[in-house]
Amino acid sequence: MKKKKTNKKIKRKKPQLKTKKKISAKKPMRSKKRTVKKAVELLYSPKELQIKESEIIQTEVAKPLQKEIIKELPKHTSAPYLRKNYISRHVLDLKKIQAEKYQLQNEREKDAHDISEEVLRKITGKKNQIAKRVKTIVHNIESEAEKLPKISPKKYPQKKIKLKISFPKLDLPDINLPKAKISLPLYWAKAIISFIIICLILISPFFAFDQYRNLLEKKNTILGRTASALTHLSLSGEAASAHDLYYTQFELQTASENFTEAEKELQNINLIIQGLLKITPKISDQYNTAAKLLDAAEKLSTSAANLSFALENFELLDKNKNELNLTEKLSALKDSLNLILPDLKIAKNDLLEINIKEIPVNFQDKIIMLQEILPVIENNVYQFINYSDLALQILGQDNLKRYLILFQNNNELRPTGGFIGSYALVDFDRGNIEKISIPGGGPYDLKAGLKVNISAPRPLRILNQRWEFQDANWFADLPTSADKLIWFYEKSGGPTTDGIFFINASFVEKLLKITGPIDMPEYGKTISTENFINEIQKSVEFEYDKTINKPKQIIADLAPKLIDKLIHADKITLIDLVDLVFNGLNEKEIQLYFTNYSLEKFVLNNNWGGQIKKTDGDYLNIVSTNIAGEKTDAKISQKVNLKVDIKKDGSIINTLTLTKIHSGEKNEALYGVPNVDYLRIYTPKGSEFISAFGFDSMESELFENVDPEIFKTDELLVSISNTKRIEPLTQTEIYYEGDKTVFANWIKVQPGQEKTISLTYKLPFKINLFNLDQPSNNDLIEFLKSQIGNESDNNNLSWYSLILQKQSGKNYDIEVQINLPDTFDIYKIYPKDLIKKNNYFIFYENLNADKLLAIIFNKK
Repeated sequence: MKKKKTNKKIKRKKPQLKTKKKISAKKPMRSKKRTVKKAVELLYSPKELQIKESEIIQTEVAKPLQKEIIKELPKHTSAPYLRKNYISRHVLDLKKIQAEKYQLQNEREKDAHDISEEVLRKITGKKNQIAKRVKTIVHNIESEAEKLPKISPKKYPQKKIKLKISFPKLDLPDINLPKAKISLPLYWAKAIISFIIICLILISPFFAFDQYRNLLEKKNTILGRTASALTHLSLSGEAASAHDLYYTQFELQTASENFTEAEKELQNINLIIQGLLKITPKISDQYNTAAKLLDAAEKLSTSAANLSFALENFELLDKNKNELNLTEKLSALKDSLNLILPDLKIAKNDLLEINIKEIPVNFQDKIIMLQEILPVIENNVYQFINYSDLALQILGQDNLKRYLILFQNNNELRPTGGFIGSYALVDFDRGNIEKISIPGGGPYDLKAGLKVNISAPRPLRILNQRWEFQDANWFADLPTSADKLIWFYEKSGGPTTDGIFFINASFVEKLLKITGPIDMPEYGKTISTENFINEIQKSVEFEYDKTINKPKQIIADLAPKLIDKLIHADKITLIDLVDLVFNGLNEKEIQLYFTNYSLEKFVLNNNWGGQIKKTDGDYLNIVSTNIAGEKTDAKISQKVNLKVDIKKDGSIINTLTLTKIHSGEKNEALYGVPNVDYLRIYTPKGSEFISAFGFDSMESELFENVDPEIFKTDELLVSISNTKRIEPLTQTEIYYEGDKTVFANWIKVQPGQEKTISLTYKLPFKINLFNLDQPSNNDLIEFLKSQIGNESDNNNLSWYSLILQKQSGKNYDIEVQINLPDTFDIYKIYPKDLIKKNNYFIFYENLNADKLLAIIFNKK
């Protein structure tokens, strides 16, 4: 009795507890032990929701006892929320969960009661209708019987019908029955069948009612299981939001078990009733929808629980750094995802097969969202598995890998993204960075070791007669530039490498947004996403020690700190990092090149390798090269307009207009000088120059002459130069590079000014015709055919396509206007958001990635 009194007292005064002094001198230890014991029980019994109000541990009481509670927990527990020394909020919210449970139960009972009354009402109505029908049938049978002619035994001898009926042998008592001859009328079979049908009709309502009661019980059981599963799903979402992988996994697994039980209940319905349900159109749809939904829910819950388990294991493995390396942990995660993939596929197919009309209206949008998002999730998991194979090879799963990492300053544009201001040589062994070397002098440290003298491309001779490593990313085709960079690096005394990572300065800015600022006390700076470019440029250009002459040393000191932050990042940061890397690859902020053929093929297939695209259609790639224009590309905004005129005879004339605006101020450090751009416009091979205006001429004395006895020529540059001719009026250079025709000239824009150039040229082909029945080796045509499908019997369709390839390091606004003659009927467009106005189409956006435009039409 005293215990109860004490408990009531504590409960009444609990809100006022502020210090430990309010607990009595004799009973606090006993009360404290009870509380600790109960907390431990609750923490290890998350399914137990039937807890009295007086036994719920309130926050104010539990908080001072957290250390004691933690001590009582088993040592093997790995629950993150226990390791952090706080009591799970799920335990503290048990009262709320209990109330929700009772409310949900009441709602289910009310629904079941309403359904029962409605069904009984319908059955009673059906019963009355059946009774009327039976009465009518009996009356009709009697009427028909009276109309039958009376049969005379003389004229119509009775037919003897032999019935072979086998019954089980029964031991019956001997009964003497009078002998009787049974003669059946001619139409006895029809009468018997009619009687059986009438009996079935009369009996079926009672049978149906009995089965209905069973179905109702099943329904309530299924609803109960499903409701419990949904509750656990909700809790798993809350745990996931709190980044509690252990509890997320537990709740998801519990939800999966409940969904499985609900599905079993549905499948265990009496086979006869199940068959009737399936042949009744309306009920069949509902039954199938319920079965598919439960199966999909069970598979999704299981997949999510397995994924949570895999991520938790990955996190735990990450702590055992001495036992497993990064590639082994990544391989384990990949294997886990391989197990999840089949369940995701089944869930996706189940959801696609359901009849959305059978879903309650307030849930239809959620199911539609799942139908749309599950294929994306499945594809992402599949891609992650493929990408993990790539990552394992890159990170040196089997043997050491050595890479050049080039940091490109895209404030000084070059064909592959920017000027190579700094570089690192990195060795990877089974996922670990074994060695990283960043020269303080950047690429200029290689000049002294360069053993060959190669004359630079003519535009670069404004800066230097000799072609060197820092200027070797000259070609718009990144694999070609990468080969040249590796060649120069080796000729400068560098070791053989397995590939190159091209990383733009603008990507490092985004990286710092994820990691947060980095302190550089030795330089008196804190580097953040807001000041990264300016502070690094100031240190490299002005603030470095001229006697030591290592202007890039700040980058060499910053890189290890940045890498350390990334290595020790938490889960959320790592997820954000993965997203950032994939966006960087798609937008060419990061580009990759590998000497390994299979790796390079994978990279190019995913459009991460900066290769000039091949196409039989139209093509445009605008490539800027800043030469002696300092860092002025940071102040340049660019607008491009391409007008495509398709003539009635199928010929095509393009007019390109490009405008540059220089927002820098005169004499401003690094930005207050003219932006000098050697502009190259890549078009389909064989394009014919028509006209141009707005280009600037460059004085010939700016280009240093080379001594052929000292400098050798590069074979690739010579082969390109041999195709070159110069248009006399505008001095536009016209030459072939690979399978493209290049129009090249100079643009010089003063600070605070605007400059516009225009180029008109004719494409080397007319509108193409292709036959859908004929296979093609051209990837673009095959893609267009996949877009068309087999919707038309007309196999002679005309098409126009345009690939817009973006230069790494620079986004710009572009507008494309495609004018069509009146004789063309539009059949299909790609992408679907092309804007149609009269007889032309408009495409407009900020070009941050490569784009494909296509129009397919019939000729009238």
